Amino acid sequence: MTERTDLKTIAAEWLADGKADVLIGWQAGTLPLAAAPLILHADRSGADPAGGNKDKLVFDARCAMNLVNLLHKFKDKKVAVVVKGCDSRSLIGLIQEKQVDRDRIVVIGAPCAGVIDPSALARITGCDAPSGATLEKDQVRVVCDREEKVVPLSEAVYPGCRGCSVRNPLLADCLIADPVEQSAAPEAFGDVEALRQMSRDERWRKFLHEMKRCILCHACRAMCPACYCRECFADITRPRLAGRTADPADAMFFHLLRLMHLAGRCTGCGACVRACPMGVDLRLYNDFLRAFAKKEYGFEAGADAQAPPFIGEFDQNDPNDFTM
Repeated sequence: MTERTDLKTIAAEWLADGKADVLIGWQAGTLPLAAAPLILHADRSGADPAGGNKDKLVFDARCAMNLVNLLHKFKDKKVAVVVKGCDSRSLIGLIQEKQVDRDRIVVIGAPCAGVIDPSALARITGCDAPSGATLEKDQVRVVCDREEKVVPLSEAVYPGCRGCSVRNPLLADCLIADPVEQSAAPEAFGDVEALRQMSRDERWRKFLHEMKRCILCHACRAMCPACYCRECFADITRPRLAGRTADPADAMFFHLLRLMHLAGRCTGCGACVRACPMGVDLRLYNDFLRAFAKKEYGFEAGADAQAPPFIGEFDQNDPNDFTM
C-alpha cells in the first residue's frame, strides 16, 4: 500500500492524468445515515476533470454498499474504486476468477470499523423512521418524536462488522484513512458454531424458517459481487429449473443452489443480508461454508490475489472422505 491521501484530491488527480476513466465511490443518500454510489467520469475538456462532482464523495460508517459489484459495468474502462476491507476480498475473488483485470483497476483503500445497520439502530432506539440523524466519530445521534437518542457506533453496526478481521483493505494502491485496529480472524463465528451443535432436524427447521420469509426477489443475487453469471439458473425458462411461487420449496431450491455456487467464493461482505427486504439471514449459511472451507481445506476466499480459485486447485492432501 502507498501513503495516505485525501479521497477528493486523488479523485481529481487520477481522473485528470488518465490513471482512471471512471471513479466509483459513495455520496450521501437521501435517507438519514444512508449512502449511495457515486460514479465519476473523466471530463478532460474542462478545468474540473470530475465534472464538479468530486466534492460529493464521502466515506464513513454510512457507506455499506460493496462497490465492487459495479465493476462489470465498466470492463472496457480503467476504473478507480473505493473499497473497504471486506470489499477488497470481493475484488481479490474477481481477480482470481479472471473477471476483472488488475492492470485496469486502481484501488482506493478505505479502512473501516463497521457500517451502520438500520435494523439494529431501530431496535436500540425503538424508532423505525427517525426525523433526523447525525453520525459522529464514535456515536450516532437519532431524533425520534423530538427526542434525541445517542447510540455508540459499535452497537449500531452490522453483526458481521463486529467480528470482522479484515477492516483494512488487503489490496489497495492508496489509503484514504489511517488503518484501524482489528481482531484476529475467528475460527468460526459463534452462530456458526451454534449451528454445528444443532441436530439435523433442528438445523432443518431453522433453515425452513428462514426460507419461508424469502419472497424470491433475488436482491441478494443482484448485490453479490460473486454472482456475475450472464444467465442465472434461476432465470432459465427452457427448461425451467427454478420456480418463483410462494411454495417455500422454490426458495429453498434457489438458495441451496446459490450457496453451492458460492462455496469457497463468498468473502462474507454481507451485501446479500443488507439487500434482503425480508431479513433472511443468508450470512449464517455463507459463513458456515466459509468456515468449512477454511477448516477442511485451509482456504479463505479473497485472501490472496495470487492464489488459484477454491475450485481450481487440487492438493493430494485434501480430505476426500466424500469420494469412493
